[in-house]
Amino acid sequence: MNRILPLFLLAFVSIQTVFAQTDSIALEKLRTESGVDPTRVQSRISYTFLAFDQEGDAAQINNRSKLNLGVNRWSLSLTYELVSRSPGTASEGFSTGSGDLRFSILNAFWVKGKHALAASAEFFTPTGKPGFGNQYFSATPALTYSYSINPSLVLAVQPQYTFDLFKVQAYPDLSVVTIRAFLAKFTRTGYFFVFEPRPVFDLENDENDLVLSPIVGKAIGAGFNLVFLMEYSLNEDVRNRRGTLYQVGFNKNF
Repeated sequence: MNRILPLFLLAFVSIQTVFAQTDSIALEKLRTESGVDPTRVQSRISYTFLAFDQEGDAAQINNRSKLNLGVNRWSLSLTYELVSRSPGTASEGFSTGSGDLRFSILNAFWVKGKHALAASAEFFTPTGKPGFGNQYFSATPALTYSYSINPSLVLAVQPQYTFDLFKVQAYPDLSVVTIRAFLAKFTRTGYFFVFEPRPVFDLENDENDLVLSPIVGKAIGAGFNLVFLMEYSLNEDVRNRRGTLYQVGFNKNF
């Protein structure tokens, strides 16, 4: 009996270690395929339906498609939107037009243990016609730092700066600082929960905002994920202009 007990304890510890390693691998896979953490690079395609609940009866609906190609620690992406807008008047319904085409490049240049850093730049091209695109050719460089508190819990911060490269002379300059920060929880059952408070500082218009964004996602197998998101602005003027955003979409990893 004295010999059997240590062997039993050793076997129990070994089984627990195997299960813990398996859970860590599964959680890392979910974290990568969710698309939540920019420091985890993965190839995927996605579709998102975005609805903006604006002031009065005005409304806007965006259909967004995105292609993301991951190569080693590099990521290249293209995003296109088809925009439908209604001014909310009885005489006018929805009108639809092409939105802006966006492309971005990202490099997760340092991943070590619980820490990771990624540098990125996103470019908006003014391909959308007036009223559907923003009429700026702009750039948004960003730096993302993520810290893995444990395999299922991640904290990240991403400061970014948006400025115009080319624009119509009548339009004001573009100078916006945004600080994205999020806390993400991943579960062994395939759910992930994210909360993102996002301070926004419009330096040109001297306007500040804080956007609160809860996100809920679920891995449904075969590399597919469903994602639900809401964005609520605490600045009433911004909220009345842009509206509260409700978003549902899916992505397919490959």
